[in-house]
Order: sequence, then C-alpha cells, then structure tokens
Amino acid sequence: MTTSNQKFAEYLGQDEQGNMRLRLGTKFAAIYVEKGKDIYKETAKGLVKVTLEELVSKPWIRENFERERTFQRRKALAIGLQSSHIPLHERRVYKKRMGWVGA
Repeated sequence: MTTSNQKFAEYLGQDEQGNMRLRLGTKFAAIYVEKGKDIYKETAKGLVKVTLEELVSKPWIRENFERERTFQRRKALAIGLQSSHIPLHERRVYKKRMGWVGA
C-alpha cells in the first residue's frame, strides 16, 4: 500500500485586506480566496465567485476554510503566549480569581 504525503489543503497566507488564500485539491489543485463571507476561485481570467450550487455540492471548500482559520488563530495565540513574560500558572490563577473560568 502506498500513501501520498501531498496535502489536500495548503494555507497560502493572507493579503493586506485579510483575505485568506488556500490551495485545495491534490492532482489538479485550485486556489480559493475568501473575502468576507464570499469564496472566490482563482482562474486565468481573475477571481470568479463560487456559486451556491458549487458550495452545496462541494462542502469541503467551506470546511477547509473554517478549519484553517481556527488553526491559524490557535497558532497565533500559542506564539503570543509563548513570548509572554507571564507564566501559565499565574494566568490561570488570575482568570480563576476574576471568575472568567469555572472553579
């Protein structure tokens, strides 16, 4: 049995406006751009809006955007907390004392 190391979804970053770009697919991958709530597909002619019918038939497009967005947020939080001078134990004690987390 052979397995492929090629990813299905690849994060390509964000531009200045905060639009997220993903490459989705394996053999014939397409680049998708999310602008606000709308998803566009990059073609040779430029950006083409993905229709509702295509989103219904391919639910993995939106799922991959949601998964990547949450991963990038967690990653940014982890990097921020790692560079913080406040230890984890003190942060937890403070949140508990303020009543932000359950006792």
